[in-house]
Amino acid sequence: MKTNRTVLAASLAAAFFVPPAWAADDIQSVVVTAQSRKQLVQDVPMTMQVVTAKDIANVGAKDLADLNGYIPGLTVDANEPTQPSFGIRGVQAGDFGIATDSPVGIYVDGVYTGKTGGALMNFIDVQRIEVVKGPQGTLFGRNSAAGAIAITTNEPGNDLDASAHVKLGKFGRANADVMMNYPFSSTFAARLVAVRSGSEGWADNTATGKKSGGDKDWATRLSLRKDFDAAKLVFTWEHENMEQYGRPAFGVIKDPNLPLGGYRGVYDAAYVANFVNPFDAPLANDQQGTEGRLFDGATLRIEAPVAGMTFNSVTAYRRFQTHNLTDNDGGARPDLYLTTQDAKHAHSFQQEFKLSGKTDKLDWIAGLSFYHNNEHQDAGAYVTTGTLDTLSQFQGGSPNFAMLFGGLAAAGLPGISPNTVFNWDETHYSDVRTRSASIYGDTIWHLTPETNATIGLRYTRDNKSMTWFVPGRVSPQLDSFLNRFGPLAGLDASAFPSNVIFGTAAQLASSPVQREKDWTDWSPRLVLDHKLNKDTLLFTSVSRGYQAGGFNIFTPPNPASTTRTGQDPSFEPEKMTNFEAGMKMALPDIRASINASLFAYKFKNLQDIQLYSVGTLPTYNVVSSDQKAHGLDVDGRIRISPRVTLFGGFEYIDQTYTRYQRLDASGKVTLDLGGQPVGTPRLTAMAGINMNWEYAAGRASVNFQGTHATGQRCNNDTAALSCLSTARLKTGAAMSKFDLRVGWDSPSSRYGVALIVNNVFDQRYITSLGGQTEQYGAPYAYLTPPRAIGVEFRASM
Repeated sequence: MKTNRTVLAASLAAAFFVPPAWAADDIQSVVVTAQSRKQLVQDVPMTMQVVTAKDIANVGAKDLADLNGYIPGLTVDANEPTQPSFGIRGVQAGDFGIATDSPVGIYVDGVYTGKTGGALMNFIDVQRIEVVKGPQGTLFGRNSAAGAIAITTNEPGNDLDASAHVKLGKFGRANADVMMNYPFSSTFAARLVAVRSGSEGWADNTATGKKSGGDKDWATRLSLRKDFDAAKLVFTWEHENMEQYGRPAFGVIKDPNLPLGGYRGVYDAAYVANFVNPFDAPLANDQQGTEGRLFDGATLRIEAPVAGMTFNSVTAYRRFQTHNLTDNDGGARPDLYLTTQDAKHAHSFQQEFKLSGKTDKLDWIAGLSFYHNNEHQDAGAYVTTGTLDTLSQFQGGSPNFAMLFGGLAAAGLPGISPNTVFNWDETHYSDVRTRSASIYGDTIWHLTPETNATIGLRYTRDNKSMTWFVPGRVSPQLDSFLNRFGPLAGLDASAFPSNVIFGTAAQLASSPVQREKDWTDWSPRLVLDHKLNKDTLLFTSVSRGYQAGGFNIFTPPNPASTTRTGQDPSFEPEKMTNFEAGMKMALPDIRASINASLFAYKFKNLQDIQLYSVGTLPTYNVVSSDQKAHGLDVDGRIRISPRVTLFGGFEYIDQTYTRYQRLDASGKVTLDLGGQPVGTPRLTAMAGINMNWEYAAGRASVNFQGTHATGQRCNNDTAALSCLSTARLKTGAAMSKFDLRVGWDSPSSRYGVALIVNNVFDQRYITSLGGQTEQYGAPYAYLTPPRAIGVEFRASM
């Protein structure tokens, strides 16, 4: 018996404590380019986190949204992938209009992707992702007021290589990708990657009999690399085609008497008490919806030595088309029918030149960047005459169409009744032309062998030209009916307004109107860093970030007014001032590392868009607010044995408004949130364990990790729906999620299999409650998906 115990103890020791024959991953050895220079991540004096290809595989992530929570402080809202929203340290704008930019810049191989067409694409052969927190103006092609996400893909290599992955799982999940790297010669190579992902969806739509919550996407990338002595040229072509059903909207109103009987601009307790739990009530969207994107991009990158310096050029062209037709009433009632359409198409050109060099005292880089973008947007609101009657009653009026149709039915007209409804479509068209040019520089000055000072400065000039056009509504069936039978009631089609949903905008832009505006900015950066020893780096910094101003696409200009009461469509640039002090420490004796930084910032003129009433009907209005925050970022890892690694991190933040006001049509303040919390959870955290062991039949690994965010901090504006706690549902609560990957690889690592479980404990939450019919008493919810299980197969040369 003692012998058996000894054997068991020896086996466990071998499994967890005997060093493996393969190389251990070490985050300190990761090379990053966040400062436009190749540096070890532990030597970069800024707060940043790196996600490697292995990290992506451990979570089974197909895009940035699947990494939500695993980078504390980074928020990705991808309920609608053609309208994603990104936030860093609580700075997150929700405007889906084309005339504003995101405060978080996203770059793929150095190319700025904007916030819609290419911002949330499938991961295609990704090498690493660098998330840089705080303003970034002197290192990237465009200014980013709150931070940057830099995605680096694999270039063609000099070795023949090929690989393939297939993932099959719950809800009809079927993902696949293939990669082929072929060196035609010692100086010329090509790399071709194709990716396909898709699932049927996890929600049953009882109104249409179809599944919702699924995805379907395929993409390809072809890269060519040519080497010329010390220079290289890389050309990349990308294509993506996404086409899937719209996102599910779970209505929380099931009593047909509630919207008219219980809501008059304020959610009272009796009304809220009748909300149903969306996890228990069936999904019933009368509009299944569609969402899609067609994307093409070409990039040419050149790196060459010039007179002892290094020259880099990035030339990029992007074009895309998106459409997003979604149910926005959360139910299937004809008297509350609302479907919205957001369609965009754009083409952009970018050119960036960089020149860099090193001396004993200086490590410098200078850049020149140009960005041109032309974009068109169609914003459609599709309702029925029954919906218009409901809106009329909300305002104290009468159900005019029902009364008309009832009267005509009483007069003996066949095929008509008070319940008859006709479609009523309105569309708001807008165009924007963006031109941006900047020059910037960043220099690391080696004051001593242990101390550096980094000085950076950027000058930016932005120009935006905006065009609005809101033609009359389109309702041919209604017009035909009225022109035939309306005379019986003394009416014809012209007796009704041309627009109701976009009524005010149509009055101002029934013919195209245009405005143009320029903005300029100087953005500095100053960093001091000092090496206490070879394993400990201290740093402090102050930096400024800037984002150009813009226009509200839903508020055409009124030549008679220049006030900030909803009639002036332009707003000022965003500006952020950020202070930071941090430490990066390696502890080789215990195989550990820890990074920490304290930060504080002030953000002016954050551009956000919200739906609320200025006049009689709710409209989208751009709200510009000032905010401040302070907090702490910490991340670390420790290898407790050669086979077991623990890792984790968290961000604590206290974020409040210093200025936030809503105005009515007369300019009167209707809401003031100054001094109240923005809503960002105080704490977001992640942690995990990675275990692996090697034996004759191959190598096995287990990765278990999770995320947690404390509850949303509510204010006078969001408390009504975002912080509910009733017997039936809760919103704004703390959220957790855990993921598991159990894998096996062959001894040669040429093939393997893995079990991937996302949301291991099937924890479900309401991510938001509101929507475009919130103002009329019919809010709906977005829900996190249930547990998903999949099996992945891998093979390589």
